[in-house]
Amino acid sequence: MDSIPANLLSLIAFAIVMLVAMLLLALKNRFARQIEELQHKLTHQELQLIELQALLSQCQAQLESHQADCQESQLENEQVSKQLEHRIKVTQEQLNSQIQTIEQQLHQQPEDKLYTRAQKLVELGADIAEVMRECDIPKAEAEMLLAIHRQKAPK
Repeated sequence: MDSIPANLLSLIAFAIVMLVAMLLLALKNRFARQIEELQHKLTHQELQLIELQALLSQCQAQLESHQADCQESQLENEQVSKQLEHRIKVTQEQLNSQIQTIEQQLHQQPEDKLYTRAQKLVELGADIAEVMRECDIPKAEAEMLLAIHRQKAPK
């Protein structure tokens, strides 16, 4: 066994080299398939990324549009609110004024009410007898109201 013919050694070496070459070729093919699959996955993920970026852009545009609409609505609401506050203030002032007028009329002396009514009757053209009868005032006072009214009346 010490002397193995050179041809046999060459043949064994050739077989080993061929076996290593076939293993390397198999590994190369396997790695090539894996690289191809990875490239396909990468391409697919790049397409998904592009779609997601487009979707993100659309969402951002919609968000900006909604924000602009909200700001516009908020400004309108603030203006309406200010107008309503002003109207409420004016209405409260008018109400307070009317309440004061009513209170003044309620606290007015009964005689003042009679004279106010007598003055209105004179303005409407009532004569002295009617003023005296309706307002229960003396003749001299009814005559005085009639004279004052004639002085004020335009000529």
